[in-house]
Amino acid sequence: MAPLVPGGRRMRMSPLCIFTPRILHPRGSHTAVSTFVPPCPPLDQEKVKELQHFISLSKRLLVMTGAGISTESGIPDYRSEKVGLYARTDRRPIQHVDFVRSAKIRQRYWARNFVGWPQFSSHQPNAAHWALSSWERLRKLYWLVTQNVDALHSKAGSLRLTELHGCMHR
Repeated sequence: MAPLVPGGRRMRMSPLCIFTPRILHPRGSHTAVSTFVPPCPPLDQEKVKELQHFISLSKRLLVMTGAGISTESGIPDYRSEKVGLYARTDRRPIQHVDFVRSAKIRQRYWARNFVGWPQFSSHQPNAAHWALSSWERLRKLYWLVTQNVDALHSKAGSLRLTELHGCMHR
């Protein structure tokens, strides 16, 4: 069964399709490219077919994701040329060693999270998050590992999930 998307409608895409998130919005309509999405070359349709074939034959996929999967949801990655957070600002993540050693840095970290939380938590899953969740329900995806702390995989319904860096809402 296709996953529900915000508004209670079913996503209109084959759960085993390979999609181009820039083109297919989880609600089935076309969407503009986010200012945080780095440019990429056109898809090679033969490679897409090969990947579709591989996935269709697979029984226990392990998928690993990082910041790139969430750029379509409006969350910038760090390193993409011209559009990543490092390219647009001088802000950098607080390093664990600094967080542990300094009460002042911990206060800055939590204050920054408190101020940014309403905007950060308003982001919604995109077609890639919904597809992975759908694959899990179809027992095609065995486990999902992400570096992201945005909870978008959980919002899309993924349960077999490891969040390597934790999650901002817990």
